[in-house]
Amino acid sequence: MAGILPLAKGINEIAGAVNTVGRAVGTIQTLSGGGRQKDAQELALRQLQERQSLQQQQLAQSNALEREKIATQSAQDEEERRTALRRAVARQRANFGASGISANSGSGQAVLLGLFDETDDELARREQLDNLRTRALDLGESQASSLNLLQATQLRERNALKGLF
Repeated sequence: MAGILPLAKGINEIAGAVNTVGRAVGTIQTLSGGGRQKDAQELALRQLQERQSLQQQQLAQSNALEREKIATQSAQDEEERRTALRRAVARQRANFGASGISANSGSGQAVLLGLFDETDDELARREQLDNLRTRALDLGESQASSLNLLQATQLRERNALKGLF
């Protein structure tokens, strides 16, 4: 612990010296016309942030529309699935009746339950695909946000380095 305290004190002194040098450089730049360059750099940063904000809003709107489209398609597919299931059950019952087999018997019920299980499996696969599509949209939005943050940080750092030289 005793070794850390002098180290921390030394780091604090170095940071103070760097801060003082930075202020001196800023003063020299202002006196030598560096203020215009700083204004241009700040303007470029603001414009980048505004452009990125607009792009992020557009991406969010596009993704919201795509989510609505996925939900609408899913609802339509679900309705088609139910209609097809009703027809399949009715057709199977008619086949059972024509064959003299009761749909309420063990075999008849097993066949009908098999139809329901098939449609439940289809529904689960479709929901899984819809979830995957939605996660892909979220991931794209998150990656765009990360890229925007990286670009803004790089511009700030580049401007800071230009300001030191």
